[in-house]
This record gives sequence, C-alpha cells and structure tokens, in this order.
Amino acid sequence: MSTVVEATLLDVHLPAEPRSASRARRAVLEALSGIAVDKDAVGVVVSEAVTNAVVHAYRDREQPGLVHVCASLDDDGIEVAVDDDGLGMRPRIDSPGVGLGLPLMGDLADRVEVSSRGPGTRIAAFFALMGAAGPHGRPLARHTMGRAERRTAALV
Repeated sequence: MSTVVEATLLDVHLPAEPRSASRARRAVLEALSGIAVDKDAVGVVVSEAVTNAVVHAYRDREQPGLVHVCASLDDDGIEVAVDDDGLGMRPRIDSPGVGLGLPLMGDLADRVEVSSRGPGTRIAAFFALMGAAGPHGRPLARHTMGRAERRTAALV
C-alpha cells in the first residue's frame, strides 16, 4: 500500500494586474527548482492562467482584485492552480483576443480543470513528473489526444 505525500511548494496572492503574470511564472519556476517536470510548459500555463484572470475576472471593477497562485507536489506530479474571485466564466462581447489561452493550456499540461465557483474561477493544471529519460520516459495517455495531435492526424 502506497501513501501519497503532498507538499505545498508555493502559495501567493498577487494583484490582478499585467505584471503579475511574469511574477507568478518566476515564483512557480523557482519553487520547482530541482523537480523533474516540464518547466517550460508549466511557465506558459501559469502565465496564461494569470493573464486570463487579469483580463477577464475583474473587468467590472475599477480596482483589480487578487489572483491566488499555488503549486503542490505529490507522488504523481505537480498541480498548479490559479484562482480569482471575479466574475466567473462569462462570455465577453468585447474580448481582446480569440480565446487561445485555454486550448494552449490543455495542450501543454497533462490535465487541466477549469471550474467556476461562487464568485470566481479556478484553473488547475497537472503535470506528470518526468522519469530518468526525460519527457520521453513518462507514460503517454492513450485515451485522449491534444489539439496538435488531432490536427496532425487529420493532415496525415
């Protein structure tokens, strides 16, 4: 019988302003020092999730709210979560983008969960630990394909 051990690596609150995306990314990457995980993928996912909170969560307020960023480690991998207490997942008619952030996060993480709760949204991304062989040594999920694989499969 195995026991899952979980350790909190990072737990910070940042203002929902543009510079917080890079601050959150740096803080998470520093917390992951020495852990065998795809840090490039983690960095992009954290930046995208915080940017979503900055752009969308508090658009109804004059002052920005807070973005909560946490990272934890267990026997299976890393979980990075970004929470806000803003508007939740609501359509935005005046959207400044074409909605590529969530699909990108889904392609880079092993699993992404988005939940709208009370006020606010939570984006939790999971990253498997890498084996001794690096990213090619970790098991691949066979039941789902990422967007890039679907596109490649359609072209072949």
